[in-house]
Amino acid sequence: MYKRSAALFFACCLFLGVLCARLVIINEMQVKNTVYTANTISAVADRSRGVIYDCSLNRLVNAESVNMLAVKPDINSLLENNNYILNDDKNSIFNDIQSGKIGLARYNGSGYSANSDSILFTKYSRYKQNGEAVHLVGYINSDGEGVCGIEKYYNSLLSSKSGSLKIVCSVDAYRKALRGEKMKIESNNYNTSAGVELTVDIRIQQLCEKALEQFGIECGAIVALEVGTSEIKAMASAPEFSQLNPAEYLDDDNAPFINRAITPYSVGSVFKPVVAAAALENGITADLEYFCNGSLTLGEVSFGCHRKYGHGQMNMFSAMVDSCNPYFINLAMNVGKTPVCDMAQRLGLGKSIELCDGWYTEKGIMPEADSLVSEQDLANLAFGQGRLLASPLQMAAVYAAIANDGVYRAPSLMRAIIDENRIEIMRAELPASRRAMSVQTAETLKELLHETVEKGSSGRAKPESVSAAGKTATAQSGQFNTGEEITQSWFCGFFPYDSPKYALAILKENGQGGSADCAPVFRFLADGIMQITS
Repeated sequence: MYKRSAALFFACCLFLGVLCARLVIINEMQVKNTVYTANTISAVADRSRGVIYDCSLNRLVNAESVNMLAVKPDINSLLENNNYILNDDKNSIFNDIQSGKIGLARYNGSGYSANSDSILFTKYSRYKQNGEAVHLVGYINSDGEGVCGIEKYYNSLLSSKSGSLKIVCSVDAYRKALRGEKMKIESNNYNTSAGVELTVDIRIQQLCEKALEQFGIECGAIVALEVGTSEIKAMASAPEFSQLNPAEYLDDDNAPFINRAITPYSVGSVFKPVVAAAALENGITADLEYFCNGSLTLGEVSFGCHRKYGHGQMNMFSAMVDSCNPYFINLAMNVGKTPVCDMAQRLGLGKSIELCDGWYTEKGIMPEADSLVSEQDLANLAFGQGRLLASPLQMAAVYAAIANDGVYRAPSLMRAIIDENRIEIMRAELPASRRAMSVQTAETLKELLHETVEKGSSGRAKPESVSAAGKTATAQSGQFNTGEEITQSWFCGFFPYDSPKYALAILKENGQGGSADCAPVFRFLADGIMQITS
């Protein structure tokens, strides 16, 4: 009995001894951690959030790196590293170090020699000085929250991929930097590869933005869609704003924050193929003739032709080639207002487009048939005037449907969600397609528009490297500047003609005419896109 009690006593003592030793070790570790935390200072060098990619996983944000230098909060350390610091940053880093903070400045690239008083690191700028697709990407505010564009509509997802880059420096009890101790870089999910993939092709986007500048379109837009999918390959709007300092543009008279690619405008003659489609679908052939004598009178209203003395005898082909308003007014009267309005609605006019989750465009205005109470109302609609308003994106989708054998699909911008390994983990579904017109009608329209580029008013749009089809417009806006009415210049078309791949819509505000302002832009883009994508 005594031996058992003694054995039990010694076992308990041994257990308590081991337990006490373990507690001492844990306590020492906690003390060390506490000392480490208490005897270091840190500076957040940068914060990041999820990436926005184009369709080939090229970064539209976080694409430019900057080499930075972190210096211990010690004047002598600053003096030893002064030759590595960009001149523009020397005052700010001096002020930080003088106030006891870790100094951060841009590295000037002058042959850095590693030392214990500083550390070289790389950070990534969210935006570039002259960024691409700024109206699509949008920008974030000082709190890191998306204000507009994809930054806004995918703010939660992009914020969930946030990260930070921290510089840590050891200090003594008086918070003086310890000499000889190297600083450390702590990355917490910084510059992750996770984010969202858009349908945009950065090569086409850059080309469209170049075209706006090169052809002097100060206010306007270009949209490029992929025929078949209606995926947005480019959406450029002018003027642009700087994502680095958007506040500078708030009072700009040209309103650079407006995305003109999704803003409704008067469309003019680029609407004529819609009228032709309605007629063809209702049994009227392209052989229908009409004699244009320079005007057409309905009641007390006379609608003039741009050719003062008229075009003479016309059929649908010659009327499209010469953009004869009286012919299309007569055509609309023959087919009736309901088929014309129904065709326009089947082609997406008057309807909002969901670019991505929660981002809806303006509807524009497509008059209902019942609202066209007079012949004059239908006559105005026949050549794209009256109350009709549509955006470049909507008109690009109309021409994409014609090119796609009469099948309409609403444009889309979002393609997929990407994980940290740059692997697609969720793909967005394309909007449902619908047949807007028969294949035969679409084929006839393609022929009409091809003839217009080859022989008619759209001749300046004819590319050198590929065949194309399309239509110009010079639309009256009903707005006046110094007594003269503002007109909107348009060109809408697609290429290659034999096997269409891209549909474009080009708009210039307050232009001279579609043939002069926009047709040459189409030619430039068609040749350029074929070159970079072949």
